Amino acid sequence: MPGNCTSNGSVTQWNTTCDLNGTGYRPALITFYSIVLVGGTIGAIVITWKIKNYRKSVTSTAMVNLIFIHVIFLITVPFRISYYGLGEWKFGLIFCKLVDATIHAHMYLSFVFYVIIVVIRMISFFNEKKTVQFYQPWHASAVSLVIWFLVLMGVFSSFQSNYDNSTQNNTTRCFLVHNNPYKAHNKIQNYLCVIVVLGVFGVLLVIQTGVLIKLTIQHQGTLRKQHQFGAQMKTLFFVLIMIWFVPFLGFRILYINQIKCCSSVLHVINEVFLALSALCCFDALVLLVASH
Repeated sequence: MPGNCTSNGSVTQWNTTCDLNGTGYRPALITFYSIVLVGGTIGAIVITWKIKNYRKSVTSTAMVNLIFIHVIFLITVPFRISYYGLGEWKFGLIFCKLVDATIHAHMYLSFVFYVIIVVIRMISFFNEKKTVQFYQPWHASAVSLVIWFLVLMGVFSSFQSNYDNSTQNNTTRCFLVHNNPYKAHNKIQNYLCVIVVLGVFGVLLVIQTGVLIKLTIQHQGTLRKQHQFGAQMKTLFFVLIMIWFVPFLGFRILYINQIKCCSSVLHVINEVFLALSALCCFDALVLLVASH
């Protein structure tokens, strides 16, 4: 899958962009994103209809945010499919940056709200409460807005910084790979994101596994009849759904340190792992099927 390097150099600055011309991975990504689009849309519609009857709580608020996050991301998916199908970007550089950043924002925002759901469900289990509610209705909106603001500012500022050295004149290409080394602060930001996400995922998985083992020991023989065990299996589901973020983030450390112009294998693997993160759009659909 060879690529072509195009350069625009000067005495003080040298920018290189790696354009992957290989088409072998594009049909796979078109199929993959099409499945995500259909499945994610069905899940969002069904869970929206179901959640309208839920009581106002931290968990239900987090679910509403998840649906909104998925919908925003799914709106951008047809543009990705169009690009991979045509091999040409027709929507301008600014919108390219927006679509490119949205899939990352989708991953990190989804992660944050998954963690909120899991932690609240764990608190409810250990404190023997059915649900945790906000003290005031406006608290839900305030907390949600703060989370959205912080994550979006981090993601979009990082993307703007990375695009500053990119070729600005080529508006027919999108999601281009740049040979410019990552700046020190961008590397630190990436390292912190990887450490936090993978660390939190590991801790939550260990704790939830311990909870299930404890319930299994306590209710031997009557485990299937225990409502609490079923509830904790749902909590485990929200932990395991985060596993789709692990390949991309785990590979991220290697990627930002070994990125080289026209290293097609490296860039295609990164693109595939990034696409895998979109599978979290099936969370609502899978949860509804599992519940029944």
